[in-house]
Amino acid sequence: RFLLDRTHDTELARLLRPNNKIALQQWMWGRQAMDVIAEFGVKAEAHEWMTILKRLQPRLYSISSSPKTDAGEVQLTVSAVRYDHEGLSRTGVCSTFLADHCEDTEIPIFVQKSVHFRPPSASDTPMIMVGPGTGIAPFRGFLNERKELGHTGKNWLFFGEQHEETDFYYRDEMEAMRDDGFLTHLDVAFSRDQRQKIYVQDRIREHGARVWSWLEAGAHFYVCGDASRMAKDVDATLREVVRTHGRLDEEDTELFMKQLHADKRYVRDVY
Repeated sequence: RFLLDRTHDTELARLLRPNNKIALQQWMWGRQAMDVIAEFGVKAEAHEWMTILKRLQPRLYSISSSPKTDAGEVQLTVSAVRYDHEGLSRTGVCSTFLADHCEDTEIPIFVQKSVHFRPPSASDTPMIMVGPGTGIAPFRGFLNERKELGHTGKNWLFFGEQHEETDFYYRDEMEAMRDDGFLTHLDVAFSRDQRQKIYVQDRIREHGARVWSWLEAGAHFYVCGDASRMAKDVDATLREVVRTHGRLDEEDTELFMKQLHADKRYVRDVY
């Protein structure tokens, strides 16, 4: 709207009509603020740009280590964002800075507490973790902490990414925990390794009866990762599992889910 007010461009005017929201979303896909500014060539005073351009936002990364096993050190799991858009190379602001430029630079950091997103306090409580992509980060920390504390509760990890060969983060660690019995179940879904895409929610559905039995036994259910699609799909699948294998109607399913939330047994760290 800022650019339209100064250019009176007919295409921008068309896109900004109330009934053109889908067309506007399609036009905006892949474009960043600087692309739009460059495309329409508007000049304005610095203080005017300050009123419409957002400040650079802090980046939030889940800690992927435990102070029980890595005292004095905090480890992160960061996927560097790199892609091409209309012939231009693009990179993530923070992820590629960390990957390419941070070795000799002091970086300001802060800790934002997540009060309820932590391993179960009771040593024998089962734990189900859904962490596709870099969402595996906190669960690596959870597992290391439980192992160091000698917890006996069963642990189940659902992990997913695009390709097993290149994207199976912490594979050696997770498979070693599975092989020694500490990680009771490790179920993976690599969406692009076969014609039909397979996601973590598909694995949850496949093992629905066992997921339900774990929930009945008091398991905590954790989700970390993409909020816009993955977390919604996992939530819908979890409700389906509860309804189907718990033999509950819609009302009782909703009551069960609300109780999981109230008891802090269904906790999400999504972004």
